[in-house]
Amino acid sequence: MEIKHNLLIRADASPTIGTGHVMRCLALAQAWLQAGGQVTLLMGTAAPKLEARLQAEGIQVTHLSVPLGTEEDAEQTIAKAKALGATWVVVDGYHFGADYQRVIKNAGLRLLFIDDYGHAEHYWADLVLNQNVYAHEGLYAKRESYTKLLLGTQYTLLRKEFWPWQGWQRQIPTVAQKVLVTLGGADPDNVTLKVIQALQQVKVKGLEAVVVVGGSNPHYQQLQAAV
Repeated sequence: MEIKHNLLIRADASPTIGTGHVMRCLALAQAWLQAGGQVTLLMGTAAPKLEARLQAEGIQVTHLSVPLGTEEDAEQTIAKAKALGATWVVVDGYHFGADYQRVIKNAGLRLLFIDDYGHAEHYWADLVLNQNVYAHEGLYAKRESYTKLLLGTQYTLLRKEFWPWQGWQRQIPTVAQKVLVTLGGADPDNVTLKVIQALQQVKVKGLEAVVVVGGSNPHYQQLQAAV
């Protein structure tokens, strides 16, 4: 199916917020671009390294000039969507609540809300996507009658670099020999270092650990010294 419409994504990234909201939206953006559409991501705080990645993918990045998650935020998002001719807006972030969704919907836009734990008091979105294994309908009891729920791992947003691995059958040994450590794109509390220190105490012959550090992690030099 060829998509000719613009898609507007509203998500943020920072050392505090992390990069996960934007990165999973990137997976959706990649699929939209592959189908022939165009994607714009609207952000608050600038994240230069991440923005460079998005722009390399063919995604336009623009910035807000108001506090995140506010009604003013919603109004600027609406204005951007209308300027682009976008009929769908994707919103991902814990600072977007019920009022934010309502304002977007009242503007006549279609809304996909990406969620993790049912944090909003009410859901006005057309679609609510929760890709977590624990997702269940009870998290969204307070929603509009038209709101459709997309729940569970069958809706996992995977970026295109992972597409070739679909269907891969993992071999799991009785005693783990390889450990992957990844605490997201930022890890402001430096939990990664604690995991490294804990693994250094594990006495398993041939144990191999790979540590993946995100581009927004402020502790890179310390982690590099620890290994």
